[in-house]
Amino acid sequence: MYENIIAIPFRKRDIHLEYYIKNTVPLLQQHLPNSKVVVVEQTEGKLFNRGMLLNVAFKEYENKTKYFFTHDVDINPTKKCIEEHYIKKVNDTEVLGVYTSQCNTLGGIIKMKDSTIHKINGFPNDVWGWGTEDKALQNRAEYYNIKKITNLTNKVEHPLYLHRFNDINDRETKHTSQNTHKHYNKFKTLNSEQKLKEIMSSGLNNLKYTILERKMIHDIVEIIKVDI
Repeated sequence: MYENIIAIPFRKRDIHLEYYIKNTVPLLQQHLPNSKVVVVEQTEGKLFNRGMLLNVAFKEYENKTKYFFTHDVDINPTKKCIEEHYIKKVNDTEVLGVYTSQCNTLGGIIKMKDSTIHKINGFPNDVWGWGTEDKALQNRAEYYNIKKITNLTNKVEHPLYLHRFNDINDRETKHTSQNTHKHYNKFKTLNSEQKLKEIMSSGLNNLKYTILERKMIHDIVEIIKVDI
């Protein structure tokens, strides 16, 4: 049983992953004992699906950890950040926004209990390309009265807490408009019964994927290559 699983969605970011393993993983080992980093790598051929890759980690380590972190590979916390924010505890009715958008979403680095992420059915599996899977997760948390505790946001730079790479050139945005309509605009118009139906229509309960390879690439870092 792990204390933490740090789940990283990944594709074609080898330089960032090497930096993360060299600089962030030693800090995690020191300050978050009994943790494991799980990098879920998507194969080529389809638009990137961040939410679905994170769902794979949630499914593979269900009932095997107390907490899950979602963690983008291009964000690296400092020792100060981990000591002040990563180690915070959350209960069944909370999600810790370690580093999130200034908008009301659950993107970036968040921490929640294993039982909580499965209660809200994880991310939807149908958000291809960039954006809005984090808003969909926020919608699900709010439906189940899971409170977001905000710490750092991207409204300002946080050099004492984070080292970030600029990933803007990797973002595929051609599906952003339809994703935004579904998870921002349309969801707000649904009644409670319709919202639950939407939440249960796509997520951990009907996740499908094929593991092509899994291996340890560091003492606490596993990479799982999947076809989704």
